[in-house]
Amino acid sequence: MIIKKVAFNKSAAVKAKAIHVRDLCNYIAGPDAGDEYEKVQHRGALNLLNLDHAAQVQEMADLADLAKRSPQPVQHWILSWRPGEQPTTAQADQAVGILLKEMGLSEHQAIYALHRDTSNCHLHLAVNRVHPETERVVTVNGRFDLEVAHRAIARIEHEQGWRRELGGRYQVREDGQAIRIEKAPVIECEREPSTPARDFENLTGQKSAQRIAIEEAAELMRQARSWHELHQQLAEHGIRFEKKGSGAVLWVGQTAVKASTAGRDCSMSALEKRLGEFPEKLDVPMVRPRTPAPVAPAALGWDKSREQKQSHYAARTHARRQVGERLQKEWGQMLERQRQERRQALGGNWRGRGELLNAMRSTLAARQAQEKAALRERQQLDRIASRERLRAWPTFEEWLREHGSPSLAEEWRHRDRTPAYIMGDRPDQAKARDIRSFEADARGWEVRYTRIGGRRGNPCFSDRGREIRIHDLKRDSVLAALQLSAQKWGEFKVFGSKRYKRMCVELAAEHGFRISNPELKQAITTERDRQAKERTVRDIEDLPHMPERDEITGEQDAYRRHFEDVVGRHGDRDVSRIDAFVAVRMRMTDHSQEDIERAIREEAPKLRPDENRDWAEYARRTAEYAFGGAGERAKEAMDKDRDYLLELEGRGRHREPELDMPGRGFSFW
Repeated sequence: MIIKKVAFNKSAAVKAKAIHVRDLCNYIAGPDAGDEYEKVQHRGALNLLNLDHAAQVQEMADLADLAKRSPQPVQHWILSWRPGEQPTTAQADQAVGILLKEMGLSEHQAIYALHRDTSNCHLHLAVNRVHPETERVVTVNGRFDLEVAHRAIARIEHEQGWRRELGGRYQVREDGQAIRIEKAPVIECEREPSTPARDFENLTGQKSAQRIAIEEAAELMRQARSWHELHQQLAEHGIRFEKKGSGAVLWVGQTAVKASTAGRDCSMSALEKRLGEFPEKLDVPMVRPRTPAPVAPAALGWDKSREQKQSHYAARTHARRQVGERLQKEWGQMLERQRQERRQALGGNWRGRGELLNAMRSTLAARQAQEKAALRERQQLDRIASRERLRAWPTFEEWLREHGSPSLAEEWRHRDRTPAYIMGDRPDQAKARDIRSFEADARGWEVRYTRIGGRRGNPCFSDRGREIRIHDLKRDSVLAALQLSAQKWGEFKVFGSKRYKRMCVELAAEHGFRISNPELKQAITTERDRQAKERTVRDIEDLPHMPERDEITGEQDAYRRHFEDVVGRHGDRDVSRIDAFVAVRMRMTDHSQEDIERAIREEAPKLRPDENRDWAEYARRTAEYAFGGAGERAKEAMDKDRDYLLELEGRGRHREPELDMPGRGFSFW
């Protein structure tokens, strides 16, 4: 589970508290809450005297209005379950109770609702921090209420058996004590550009200034032994270091980036501790100007796109200048013509004819004003037509599609900017090596490793002599590649994305691999200590006792067989996820949505009689999930195991299964 506190928009503080409370509560649990894609399945309220929703909202608004010094005492929280998890109404009520109790708000007013769609269940909660009796605003944990909320989430997961989030801050022991899990250290090389910088890269295909600072400038600044050497090395890469106030900025071309963006050890204070006081006069000429570079390695065709983009904007600027000059000339000609017309019409002697002169001036002014309005409107249409003819340059992905490269466009859209690979300290000829669940296939100068029984055309990783390139970032693939690397070199370096390096750190701590990246040494040590502590609090539970099979139908028998198989492999702490997984399995073995719904409705209550659910609604949602978008992705991820699933139902030839949980963009656990 995850929890989110929706921040109060200070710009909306001018809105009356009563209006804010009404809008929030109506969005959460009002009569018109939700739409066809997000249905409100359950509503609830606590510590309110009224039963009608409108009266409850007014009661909460009246109490909130008593807090004169608080801009908005009513908070909005969202609790979200994983895809496939389907909490009951009783579990939703229990989750709200646990959260409010942990935050010390059990006696406070609250309105909540459980929202569902085909892939995700989430609960919205509005809680009033004004105590209904004392009328004082309660501050939770000294304003660090999110910390308490994470502890509450751990308790909800423990009480209701949901799968714990990998990055969860807290874990609950069997004795009920919630302990904080030590957060894995931040690896400096894992820094990534900000969201706006990544958006710029997505649109243009060009490396952002922040990425250049992180990937290039950071290492140069760490290696420098003096201020002069730092400036000289940066200048050779077209980067300028400049002190600004008490900090510093890096000029990458015409873009300024804070020096601390490159790394904590690249800030002005950190550099002055290492290199001494910053010299006031230090003039290092720029060796070469910085030229734009593509985001490697997926920006194929970027150079051609950039050339065409420059030509396009040059032509657009020229065309717009011509249009502007033409329209300005037309306007000037009209003004001069009107000036001459007024001179001719109003010239001469008008003595004794003042009224006629005024009438002439009025009619002439009206006609000329109409002429100006008509010309202004026509010129506005000309400008719009000019903009339509010379539109803005398309994004890099759109450019690839327009130039007949949809495959490259898809590769760019779903790219992993930093390829995952392992580099050894010496060249070693690529040759087939037996690594348990993977089989080797020599293809010229490289050896490709594929899962046994997997598709031949999709290797998980490949040995290229000096390096091992990883194509599938599932945990078992990375583990096998690290085992191969340890066999070849003993000690090696890893390169890749933040997620990939985090996984390598975890596997190195668990299996003792010798990774030589200096920036990962401390992270591996810390992770090894963390895993040792986590093992002391790991839950160990016996497998459940499954009831004997009665005389049941084929789909009911299939449901039981799959349920027992999944529980035997993964345990039973998260039964709603197991049912979702089983439903996808049954879809793969050609059971219809109606058959799956009937099997769950009939058999699940027999296997779990203690659960208080609306089994008909539960079975319908689970079957819909299996035949929805998420179920389709899970089905594709498990396609290789169809023979085993048929054999499990007694309808196929036996084959040893892989039974990996769905990966790449989908996961049950």
